[in-house]
Amino acid sequence: MASEKSHTDEQTHFRTCNLCEAMCGIEIKHDGAKVLSIKGDKDDPFSKGYICPKATALQDLHEDSDRLRHPVERTANGWKEISWAEALDKVAAGIQSVQKKHGQNAFGIYLGNPNVHNLGGMLTIKHLLTSIKTRSRFSATSIDQLPHHIVSMHLFGHMLRIPVPDVNRTQYMLIIGGNPLASNGSIMTAPNMRQKLKDIKARDGKVVVIDPRRTETADIASEHHFIRPATDVLLLLAMLNEIYLQGYADKARANNNRAARSRQRLHALQTLQKTIAPSPSLILLAFRQLRLNDWSKSFVKPKARSVMDAWAFRCKSLAC
Repeated sequence: MASEKSHTDEQTHFRTCNLCEAMCGIEIKHDGAKVLSIKGDKDDPFSKGYICPKATALQDLHEDSDRLRHPVERTANGWKEISWAEALDKVAAGIQSVQKKHGQNAFGIYLGNPNVHNLGGMLTIKHLLTSIKTRSRFSATSIDQLPHHIVSMHLFGHMLRIPVPDVNRTQYMLIIGGNPLASNGSIMTAPNMRQKLKDIKARDGKVVVIDPRRTETADIASEHHFIRPATDVLLLLAMLNEIYLQGYADKARANNNRAARSRQRLHALQTLQKTIAPSPSLILLAFRQLRLNDWSKSFVKPKARSVMDAWAFRCKSLAC
C-alpha cells in the first residue's frame, strides 16, 4: 500500500479496517511502533473518509497492556509464556482427549468476526473445522445474521449468496426490525449508513422503518411504524395478499431467464399465502393504523427499491 516517510521518522500507511464488512479505508500515522493517529482515508472511493468509533479504537487495542502477543499457559503459579510449537501440540492433545472421552461434538469452536475479513483465515479455517469434525460451532454469525444464511441457502443454493440492498440507488428502502445506524448496515458493506439514508431522502426517495422500538434509524426515517413484537410475519403476509390482490405481481417484468422461471414459484407462493393470509383482526393486532395498500403500492412502484429485514433476508426487489 502507499506509504510516505519524512525526516522525523513519522510514516503514513493506508489500510482497510477489518473489524466488520464495511471495510472502511483508514489512514494510520505512526513513528516506529507508536501509533500517532488513526483517521478515515478521505481518498478511499468506498468509505470516503468515514470511520466508526471501533476503527479509531484500533490504537487502544494495539497498545493494550493485556493484549496477547505470544502463547501462554495457565499453571499453578500463574500464566507462563510458551512457544508456538508447544502451544499447538498442547491444543491438539487437548482436543483429541476431549473428543475421545465425550464424543466429537463435545469440543466447541467460536470464531470471532474479523476471521472472515482475513485472507489467511478465509483460506484455512474451513479445512481446520473439517478436520476437527465437530458440529458445535459458534461465531458472531450465530447471534447476528444466521437466518440470512439459511434463507440464502434455500433461495440461492449457497449460504454466502446474500443479496444486499442497493442503498446508493434505491428510491424506497423498507427496513423491518433493522437498525443500520447502530450496526453500520451489517452484511450490507455500506460505510456511513447515516449519510446513505439521508441521500435516499435527498433524491426524493423514502426510508420506511417498521420496528416496535424507536431506534436511531427510525429517528431519521421518512416514516416509522410501530409493530407488536413477533407480528412482522402477519404484516408480510398481509402485504403479499395486497400485492396479489391489486395485481402488482402480474405486472412485474422478467429481465432474465432465471427470473422468468421464477414466475411459477411466485404463483405457488400466491396459492400458499391465500391459505394462511391473516384475518383483519389479526392484522390489527400488529398495527393501530394500517395502510397496506399504500405501502404495497409504494414498494412496487419505484424502479429501485430495497428491503432490509433484520431477521430473515435482504433483497433488491420483492421477487427474492
